[in-house]
Amino acid sequence: MKVSKNKRAEKIVGKRDIPYNSIIFDQPCELDYHCPVCKYDNPKDSFDERLEWSEYNGFIWCSVCNKDYPSVLCQPDINRAIKTYLDCVEQAINFNQQSTNK
Repeated sequence: MKVSKNKRAEKIVGKRDIPYNSIIFDQPCELDYHCPVCKYDNPKDSFDERLEWSEYNGFIWCSVCNKDYPSVLCQPDINRAIKTYLDCVEQAINFNQQSTNK
């Protein structure tokens, strides 16, 4: 299967820097993320195990949609979504400053 690519996301937020042979402890479903497009019964009562951390910073990838979504769109709690959005913007600014200084 061909995995979605988003060159604009890569340019703006960069790719995740995950060290080789590292283990990710918390998957998106364990942190209450849900696909903003897929519909299924009882989303608040179940894990959305179709989601994975995207290769792009601040994004989550849905294996059903084959699409990368900004993680803030995958959070049902609006206050947490606002905090996540601001964290992602701050991270993108830092990424772009570091890219410019190279």
